[in-house]
Amino acid sequence: MARWLLIAAAAAWTAAGVIGLAIGIVGAATLQRHLPPLAIDIDALRGAVTAVALGVLAIGAVHAGVLVGLRGGGRRAVSAALLLSGFLSALLLALAVAAATSVATTPASAPAFAAAGVASLAGAIGYGLVGALLVRELRSRSVT
Repeated sequence: MARWLLIAAAAAWTAAGVIGLAIGIVGAATLQRHLPPLAIDIDALRGAVTAVALGVLAIGAVHAGVLVGLRGGGRRAVSAALLLSGFLSALLLALAVAAATSVATTPASAPAFAAAGVASLAGAIGYGLVGALLVRELRSRSVT
């Protein structure tokens, strides 16, 4: 089940990265119209969205690399998957806390921050589950 969750996560990160690139390349003007007035121009917004999208694509690529390693069944691959799941679980939990803080301090944007917080918390729980399943797998290997 841990591998299926990682496959789903890899697909989600990759899809989000591709969508972000599309927004950065061709949809920055539309995005700018939906945002409150910004202190940056359209080119800076386009660059920022593209840079974040490339980072998200990199996370998808790391997932793919871990999944390829897991196919080989090595302990190092499981360790890499544990590191990935632990790091992203902690990161997403921190983002959920930040979103909850923003809900309290920015009532006008509370619905968007609440949705982001719930999504981040769900991701943190999902990655925590992946980590727990992988630890169980490692323990069962060491017993036999």
